[in-house]
Amino acid sequence: MNEIHDQVHAFADGELEPAQADAFRQHLGVCEQCQAELGDILQLQAMGERLGAQPAVAPVEQPKARAFRPAWRRRQTLLAVGLGGALAAVMALVVMSGPRLKEEPVALALAPTRSMEARLSWQGASGWRPYGVKRSGEERPREQLSLKVLAALEEARDWHGLAVAQLLAGEPGRAAEALKQAGRSPGEDSDRAALALSRGALEEALVLLEGVLESAPRHPAALWNRALVLRELGLDLLSAEGFRQVAALGEPGWSEEGRQRAEAVERSTQQRQQRWKAAWEACKALAAQGTSLPEGTVREAPGLVRKYLYLSAWSAPTAERVRALLPVARELDSTYGGQVLEHYVERTARRDFRTRGPLATTFSQVLAGKALEPAAAERFLRGLEAAGELDILLGALPLLNRLPAQLDVYAAAARSVGDPWFDSSTQLQRAQAQVAASRLAQAEQILLEALPACERLRLGSRCGELEGLLTYIYRVQHRLVEAREHALRGLERARRLNDADQETRFIQDLGSIEYFRDASALARAWLQESALRQPDYCRTQVYVAETLAQLRLAEMRPAQARAELERVPSCGAPRSMLSVYTLMELARQEPRPGDVEKAERWLAELRAQPGQRPGQRLVADHVEGRLRLLQDRAQGQRLLREVVAAAGRLPREDTTALKARADSYSALILDAGQAGGYAEALALFAEEAQGPAPEHCTLGVELSEGRTLVVARGADGQPVGAYEASRRASELDVGRLVPEPVLAALRPCASVSVYARYPLHGREGLLPADFAWSYRRGLLHAAPPPTGTPRSLVVSDVAAPAALALPRLAAWTMAQQTPGRVDLIGAEATPSRVLAEMARSDEIDLHAHGLVNLGLSDASLVVLAPEADGHYALTAGDVRRHRLERAPVVLLASCRAARTAPYYHEPWSLPVAFLEAGARAVIASPADIPDDEAGPFFDAVRARIRAGESPAVAVRNERLRLLSSTPQSWARTVVIFE
Repeated sequence: MNEIHDQVHAFADGELEPAQADAFRQHLGVCEQCQAELGDILQLQAMGERLGAQPAVAPVEQPKARAFRPAWRRRQTLLAVGLGGALAAVMALVVMSGPRLKEEPVALALAPTRSMEARLSWQGASGWRPYGVKRSGEERPREQLSLKVLAALEEARDWHGLAVAQLLAGEPGRAAEALKQAGRSPGEDSDRAALALSRGALEEALVLLEGVLESAPRHPAALWNRALVLRELGLDLLSAEGFRQVAALGEPGWSEEGRQRAEAVERSTQQRQQRWKAAWEACKALAAQGTSLPEGTVREAPGLVRKYLYLSAWSAPTAERVRALLPVARELDSTYGGQVLEHYVERTARRDFRTRGPLATTFSQVLAGKALEPAAAERFLRGLEAAGELDILLGALPLLNRLPAQLDVYAAAARSVGDPWFDSSTQLQRAQAQVAASRLAQAEQILLEALPACERLRLGSRCGELEGLLTYIYRVQHRLVEAREHALRGLERARRLNDADQETRFIQDLGSIEYFRDASALARAWLQESALRQPDYCRTQVYVAETLAQLRLAEMRPAQARAELERVPSCGAPRSMLSVYTLMELARQEPRPGDVEKAERWLAELRAQPGQRPGQRLVADHVEGRLRLLQDRAQGQRLLREVVAAAGRLPREDTTALKARADSYSALILDAGQAGGYAEALALFAEEAQGPAPEHCTLGVELSEGRTLVVARGADGQPVGAYEASRRASELDVGRLVPEPVLAALRPCASVSVYARYPLHGREGLLPADFAWSYRRGLLHAAPPPTGTPRSLVVSDVAAPAALALPRLAAWTMAQQTPGRVDLIGAEATPSRVLAEMARSDEIDLHAHGLVNLGLSDASLVVLAPEADGHYALTAGDVRRHRLERAPVVLLASCRAARTAPYYHEPWSLPVAFLEAGARAVIASPADIPDDEAGPFFDAVRARIRAGESPAVAVRNERLRLLSSTPQSWARTVVIFE
């Protein structure tokens, strides 16, 4: 036998020299023979330890060849001391819980170093090993685990251990399957997060880890893994904070590695911030005193230096101060290309400083913070125009708050300078003017045209300003996919350009976007990172604390929400509507003396701020109405009604107004339901959705801020309902939401129309399977008079993009062929072709894969054949922009096609988009659909509709037919929208 194999017993006994032990550890990682033998040794060791309380047995005489000698007392200390080193580095021990192996420990042989950064909680793999991977770029190494060990874990039904072993062996799919059968302890959920992290599912991992840390705040593996997730998101300071929490636990190995990782992960961010701050201080000195820039400042922050070059030229009282800027101008020109800045400085130095000098001095004083009386400001601006010093106007107009009123003057001054930097700035100012006037579509168009030109000219941080405003527009319009796309692009650019200020603003934008997307774990992480980036900036600290309070309120944690609200610093920045809204809701849920009065005072301060857009004023009116409801119900109702009416008069693109309208309807509906006014509440449901006044067989459901309301008019037209004051959305069982008295009233109905608000709209199983029912939204689209053969569009056998690796679906052959049928199959079924053919179709059947891809759409999408530019997705936004002239019935035979986006102000999904485009009815499922059953089911439904059944009745009848033979059929999940 090879000599190294003979060392297994000496290694187990701790008798090898350090060098020999290191060599054996390396050997053990790849030798199954030694792994098995060491496993036997450890099993016997554990058995002996369990027998330790029994009388000692004299040792059996050993043969010459080395064999196991159970020197328990001597080795116990060695094993304890070496837990984080020699033995634990290569071997972990677990006692199995299965019936046969319960008394037999199974050893999991691990390599000397770990190839996963994540930390595992299962005790068989929880020990520290140094992290080490090759730098060759090869696939992540896998642990070489014995199949016998995996089989033993499975036989013992230790699903947690089996999942960890599969994960270490590089089998994440099998690990996920094993974890489905494991429990829900903090350790198991932490390892679920480690699996999610290994797959790049960062949000899923973060949600799991937040749940663990809620119940076990010092859980070592969860703290460690959360720090890794945060690092992958680019939230370096928050990640470093997490690693330091691990280091503070003082665990062997993990503590030191945590400290090292904390230092490493925050180093680049801190250095970038320090470089930017140094550049900023140097630029301020250049503008104020003409102090030369330190070497390398232009390379570190070219955008910042370009801005301050102009500020310095506008502040310079003499030609000599301007000429001193030439080296900076030339270096900037070499960075951006051309000689624009050099020519500008030379031209400016030739100006008559007997006239320009005093004007430049005044500008310098205004830049330093001196306030000018209105008359003095007007004289200053007229003096600049009269003297032809138009370039200084570019700084003076925004400083003196003369934009957008004097935007034409600004644009003319920008043209006189001849620098694309200011052409781009003019476009930015034009867009901001449109935003101020609530013309968001026009602002968006300006920015979309300006941004490519800015990037082509490599204007850096100026492009970041354009991207930031575009992000804001998309965010307030709740176009979250586009908002996230531009925020991430802006963040990447800011990091590349070392613009720490823009970097933090985009991080804050991402926090707001995730907040609107109802992704509280991600929102918290982005916001907390922004607070760490700007610890001394009052506005950031106030905004983050306010938003964290609002997040806790949305999670139905009022005590924590109040605690967060009380942590908002009093550092000079005003409270925002977030504070007022949170306190208003706390005054309803858990009132304290003075809550309403304080909220009213904050609201009055907000109303006094200038520049508020119509939608923002309506939000303030809504909050005032909600506050009044707590004291004077009639007055509160009147104010909320006024908000609804005013919002209806504003353009649809003012999403802030839409949110105020939706929230006002919600408050009115819940107020009516709480008072027992079920008929009034149901009428409000229908009014908001633009449906007919409900007379019978109508149901309304609402879940908002923990309150649940179910109201209906049954077959006899009598109102009935139920109100519940406290229920979390996460605790909702949709199938049990409608109580039996309401079901009894609706049961005689031939069909039930359902008005549901977020988060209930589009959910399956709201009513029992034997009910015919549909979600109602919008005006009724009656089928137009027939004009000959009905036109039927069928999209099937789609050639999906190969990069998606989607399985080919079975061909859909409809049992009933129609003369007017148009088939789009294979590569023909592109989004543009499908949308064009939809316009005049009486029937539309989409048989294709459905996806939920938040990079493309907040709601689900249908995968079609790619266009020439690669675009393949049919999204809700695409459908909404088209008109379906023939009020078709649409069958969406795609997985998760009914999935609704998390919008609080309106239900948003593919079916809703089809209704808004003109469809009469849409049939879809929010769940996965088995390919072999989809065609027959939807074909049968279509045949029933052609035979005269309504869509709701057709689906109900076909559903019951399937459930009679297959009680758990996916057909339960099919829902109808009308």
